[in-house]
Amino acid sequence: MNVLTLDFETYFDTKFSLKRLTIPEYVHDPRFHVHGLAIRWPDGRTEFRVDVPEAIAELQRQFGPRLERVTVVFHNAYFDMYVLRHRYGLSVQHFVDTMLLSHHVNGRKGEGGESAALADLAQRYGLDAKGNLSFMGGVRNPTPQQLVELADYAINDANITYQLAALLLPQITRPEVELPIMQHTVRLFVERSIAVDTAGIDGLATAAESETTRWLTEALGRLGETGALPAEGAVGQAGIAQIRDAVSKDRTFTELLKHALERTGRLVPLKNGKKGPIPAVAKKDLAMQELLHDSDPVVAALAHARTGKKSEDQVLAKLETLKRVTKATGGVLPPYLRYGGASTLRFSGGQKFNIQNLGRDGLGLEMRKLLMARPGHKLIVGDLAQIEARITAWCAGQEDMLAQFAAGNDIYSEFASETLHEPVRKPLKTDPLEVQHHLKSRRQVGKTSILGLGYSMGASRFMNTLRADPLTALLFVSGVLSPLVCRDVVRAFRSKYARIPEFWNHLEGAFRLAISGVSSSVGALGFECRDKIILLYLPSGRALRYSNARLEDATRAIKYLDAFGEAAEFIPEGQSIVYGSGITIYGGKLCENVVQATARDILVEAILRLETQGWPVLFHVHDEIVLEVPEQNAESAQAALKQALEAAPSWAAGLPLAAEVTSSHIYGK
Repeated sequence: MNVLTLDFETYFDTKFSLKRLTIPEYVHDPRFHVHGLAIRWPDGRTEFRVDVPEAIAELQRQFGPRLERVTVVFHNAYFDMYVLRHRYGLSVQHFVDTMLLSHHVNGRKGEGGESAALADLAQRYGLDAKGNLSFMGGVRNPTPQQLVELADYAINDANITYQLAALLLPQITRPEVELPIMQHTVRLFVERSIAVDTAGIDGLATAAESETTRWLTEALGRLGETGALPAEGAVGQAGIAQIRDAVSKDRTFTELLKHALERTGRLVPLKNGKKGPIPAVAKKDLAMQELLHDSDPVVAALAHARTGKKSEDQVLAKLETLKRVTKATGGVLPPYLRYGGASTLRFSGGQKFNIQNLGRDGLGLEMRKLLMARPGHKLIVGDLAQIEARITAWCAGQEDMLAQFAAGNDIYSEFASETLHEPVRKPLKTDPLEVQHHLKSRRQVGKTSILGLGYSMGASRFMNTLRADPLTALLFVSGVLSPLVCRDVVRAFRSKYARIPEFWNHLEGAFRLAISGVSSSVGALGFECRDKIILLYLPSGRALRYSNARLEDATRAIKYLDAFGEAAEFIPEGQSIVYGSGITIYGGKLCENVVQATARDILVEAILRLETQGWPVLFHVHDEIVLEVPEQNAESAQAALKQALEAAPSWAAGLPLAAEVTSSHIYGK
């Protein structure tokens, strides 16, 4: 291969390292220092250069100003390319990243895949062991002997990286798309950035603390009335500090919740932990979400205080990161997206400010508003509408649902009207506020149905989801929703759109066949087993990988609502499908994987199409693409973005796509 392998070695100590700092903070810090650059030349020669500027100049003389006459191999290109760009002014034209190649081939650790750390990959593929760099900790001016050891270490890393590229590249499915999108993802972080309203960071932090204090004050008063806290402690700032500390810790919060629930003869809700049942007191636990709407004001106030404090912690941590990064970069945020962050190869965030999960309401929306266009520019934001529901219907062959989407029908309102037995439509701005709220809450039931029930969500989880949504929670109080109504809605969905449940069954059946060594297909999807890995080929031609897939006598309890609307569960007969380190999968989950992976592939093709047309993408979030363009080009950019998102790829014939595109100076408005 005509490739050049590069690897920087830099100064670090116990307080100054990439374990503690984001890449921009680290690279722009005055303490940053490059010890040297390991180079593996295309002819196989290796060297460690401490005269880095001269080494880079030599590379440019041989391979071009952007090294365009060679492909550069990195492991974690986010770091090495950031250093090249921001310390040496070099933007590499062609490159591959073995860390991202591993995400594609082996999945990502924590998502059913393997570790992409260089040491772990070297061991996995039987290469020379990666060395230990601890001897350089805190060493800014290495001795001659340390430089010799560092050179050996760095050259070994470069050789491992080169060998990994040779092993991993042939395993990439759809390389004509996946390799460019890997490069694009790194370039977003290295070469592009979004302006930040740095003056608004502190104000938003104060607002976050004030919101939590309101809930803490409410909980404090309620608990003081019950005697759960000492009377002398349940007042003033001391009381706020006491309850703030109590709701932060699992043990003390559980004790307070236990006391509150005992007043009405109830117990703390539990969930399955690694070593048995544990209290379900995490912010995202459905049981905790239900407690937010508890009829006992003491319980509800306590739950709000808990979730509010946890939200505050997350918001303040993100804002502190944003503050530090923008200080290092001069007021901008490099958008960090991780290729292959999820098992479907959907992107995830990182670098301690996850742009993927800011949220669309409350404090999350306010954080979005801190991101803005540069002077004289606008942000053009396009979002694929109902993309997962559309793909579910398309994959399953649910033609009537596809026809509804193609006709532009308000499918959420139509389904809500049918199942709630009352007229539902999109609220108008001219409607009275009470009418808007009435329609919005009921339409949300239809939206949750169409978007959620396609992945085999049962009535119990469906009910809990609606109870956890502030838009629909009060419908249980008014009697519009009940356990039996939720059960009937699920049944209505599965009856009306019967091809979708059939699709779940076909997927699971094909996966089980593949485990036994029999290849098969479900519509445009293909299943085969290769080297103990199940390959699920998507309509795009890309493959999802499920390593070490097998059948086990694993217990999977399925919760449901019985004829009286009471929670119940059963354990299905037969063996369960398990893969990786013990992840259970079934038809509905396979459907979710296929759909989300396909949505990702559609988004990727739109991104690359825009880039080819000269519309640089600033960043993307789930099914949303963000451009930044001069104000005079805003109208043209909106049209181009809408066209790119609504153009179905050649492999997705018959899939009706729709996009909503907006223009603003501030992200989130």
